Order: sequence, then structure tokens, then C-alpha cells
Amino acid sequence: MLKKIVGIGAVALVLVLLAGTLVAWAYPGRQGGDRGPAAADPVRATPIDVENLDDLSESEVAALQMALEDEYKAWSVYEQVIADFGAVRPFTSIQKAEENHIAALVTLYDRYELEVPVNEWVGSMPSFDTLAEACEAGAQAEIDNAALYAQLFDMVDNPDIIQVFTSLQRASQTKHLPAFERCAP
Repeated sequence: MLKKIVGIGAVALVLVLLAGTLVAWAYPGRQGGDRGPAAADPVRATPIDVENLDDLSESEVAALQMALEDEYKAWSVYEQVIADFGAVRPFTSIQKAEENHIAALVTLYDRYELEVPVNEWVGSMPSFDTLAEACEAGAQAEIDNAALYAQLFDMVDNPDIIQVFTSLQRASQTKHLPAFERCAP
């Protein structure tokens, strides 16, 4: 009888762990604990009905270009910091998050058959004298990034673009900025 109860308990425990894993995967960033800025940062978009998307307006094309340019710039700044100071947090994890942001925007470029511009910022970013200065600059860059997305919302109507911009802005405000504020003096 005791073996049967233990067996049932073990099965129940495995099912609970499996369910918890699925919930954690489906809802990143909602479970407890600080797993770093990139861990809860992937841009997971709800499926969009692609057949009902409108063609892009000129302002939407411009908004996509501005967004991608800003994400490229952030990635390049963090690349320079890593080159100068080594693989230091939060730069390594946030740079990976920026790669996810760039990929989300490139997906929109592909969906609308736009040519993806090259990152012209690589290798042209200044160095910082201290890691603390780099953290302060990172915090300001995330503040500026969130403000940029606030402006870009006025330029777009397509729901898929709005959805991606919302995710990217939220990541800047709730993940990246706090990480940089923690590392800045």
C-alpha cells in the first residue's frame, strides 16, 4: 500500500513539475526570481492573421527603420563595452536580448518584403573609461529607446508592428533599464 502511495505521489510530482515548466516557457518573465534581463526578454508575439495585414504606409516603413537602427546601435554599444571590459553583466545578457529584438524586427522586414539594412554602427562606438560610465550610458540608452517607441506608435497602424514595438518597449523599461540602474553607481 505504501509503495502505491509513493508511486502515485511521484507521478503527481512529475506532472506538477512538467506543468510548471510549460507555464514558465509559455509566460516568460512572470515566474518568480531574477533570472537576468535577457531570460524573460524574448519577443514572443501572439500569432497574427497575416492575410488581414494592411500594406505598409511610408510612416510605418520609416518607423521600422528607426526601430531597427536604434536596436542596432544598442547592440553595437554593448559589443564595444564587452570588447573593452570583457564579458560583463548586464551587457552580455542585454546584448543577447538586443539580438532577439533585432530578429523580431527583421521578421517584420521579411513579412513585408523590405530589404534589411546593414548595421552601420559596428566598430564605430566610443569606449568608456569605466564600467560605471558604461552602465550609466546603458541606462540612458534604454530610457531613450523607450521614448523612441512611444513616438513610433503614432507612426504605425498594423497590429503586428504595434505588437512587436510594445514588446520591445516593455523590455527596455522593465528589464534592461533596471539592470543598468543596478550596475550604475
